[in-house]
Amino acid sequence: MKIKLILLLMLLALPGFAIPQKTNYKGYKHKGVVYGETLSNGVKDHGGGLLSNESYGVSRFSKGKKDMLWLEKITDRDEKGVPSWQVKDVLTFDTLKKNQEFLFSYSSSCLQNGKQTLDIVVMAELSADKKSYKVLKAWNANTKKEKFKKISTDNIKCEVKKV
Repeated sequence: MKIKLILLLMLLALPGFAIPQKTNYKGYKHKGVVYGETLSNGVKDHGGGLLSNESYGVSRFSKGKKDMLWLEKITDRDEKGVPSWQVKDVLTFDTLKKNQEFLFSYSSSCLQNGKQTLDIVVMAELSADKKSYKVLKAWNANTKKEKFKKISTDNIKCEVKKV
């Protein structure tokens, strides 16, 4: 009787100790969407850009209080040229502060060792005077390994683009 009671109590307590599973978007496939639209899985698109290997791109998405960067590969195009994508790797963050942003692809103003590269992704903080960025974190979007690789922020400089 004691054993049954203990087992019952353990079963009732187990959900309280269960670790919530993070949604894994790796392998997820979707058709290209317009900035601001929501995918069928409830993830909202915030734009993206192509990498030096233009079969790959980095896109920013959000769901709830999480921001994500997806490294994606074009798997097909429809008759109108709209790409179908497959997610290869995902970086997940708490929602960025108002003065923080991701800089990548053609819209990036960042230089690595004085050279522009389309394959780095930078999390940066805009200075109070809005004239410069402080580089917080950086990754290389490695298309050969289809993974984000964290890299040193040394020798990465980002400027505010003048419009």
